[in-house]
Amino acid sequence: MSRRERTERQILDALEAQIRETGMGGVGVNAIANRAGVSKELIYRYFDGMPGLLLAWMQEQDFWTSHHDLLTSGESSQQSPGTLVLSMLKAQIEALGKNETLREVRRWELIEVNEVTAKLANRREKAARAFIDRIDGLTPNMDVPAVVSIMLAGILYLMLRSKTESHFLGVPLRTEEGWQRLSAALEQIVQAFPPELNGDSLAALESGREPKKRSSKEQ
Repeated sequence: MSRRERTERQILDALEAQIRETGMGGVGVNAIANRAGVSKELIYRYFDGMPGLLLAWMQEQDFWTSHHDLLTSGESSQQSPGTLVLSMLKAQIEALGKNETLREVRRWELIEVNEVTAKLANRREKAARAFIDRIDGLTPNMDVPAVVSIMLAGILYLMLRSKTESHFLGVPLRTEEGWQRLSAALEQIVQAFPPELNGDSLAALESGREPKKRSSKEQ
């Protein structure tokens, strides 16, 4: 690593430690600089201030960054859409469940509207749409974006709710047993998808999809 890369890593690690210790309320350029042992000018020089620093950290931590090839690889395309959706949902549980710092940032995103949260939301929406758009329209019998939105939002809510509530409708939110039950419930929901989404591979279904008509502007 170059000297700059080591310093950037130092600053990013300091940000994570600060979030763990104080939550987002204690995060600021001065606090991060003091913890990292660098001047605050370096944070502006390397990350263009706190917005850039938070975006850089989330780029490393966010689910869609580490799973960007979830639907792009040939191996994935040989699985059924239902299997891929279930894999995505379970991977979200794993990613959030093992990272309290990430959960803290996601809580912050829900209550704050600013430059950083808007960019985080837009980036996540773009990545998620790239995933879901390949599945949407493969069957007329299900509104895939709406159904998966409810499932994904449920995971996020229950994960974040576990900070203040130990149970939800009697299901434990802070134990492996509780999340195993919730994962089993997701499997039941996916099994109720239209048969074509659980039978044929994504590649096979896409091969039979009618191509979208080009607009006059595209022609």
